[in-house]
Amino acid sequence: MSNSPLTIIAITTAKPGKEAALGAAQEKLVTETLLEDGCLRYELHQSLDDGRVRIFVETWKSEVQWRAHVEGAAMQRFQASGVGDYFANFALHRLTKVAG
Repeated sequence: MSNSPLTIIAITTAKPGKEAALGAAQEKLVTETLLEDGCLRYELHQSLDDGRVRIFVETWKSEVQWRAHVEGAAMQRFQASGVGDYFANFALHRLTKVAG
């Protein structure tokens, strides 16, 4: 695993009728995650084309710190809240900068 910055794009789609519940849980996760060691950026964006789609844009100091987040207390609380039942789709992309 590299110690260079890591960007994550996580694309979530809520099941119909679950948008508000999932959104509230996601917004709480953002608030908690911004306090975590190694978190440089943790934003949640709403699609203008499909209200069920929200996208996390994250940057971490290293993949090690991102993995600590994935297994950390905030993520455990998020998952334990039952949000798994609210997802119609989820995709996660780990990225490294190649230009710019």
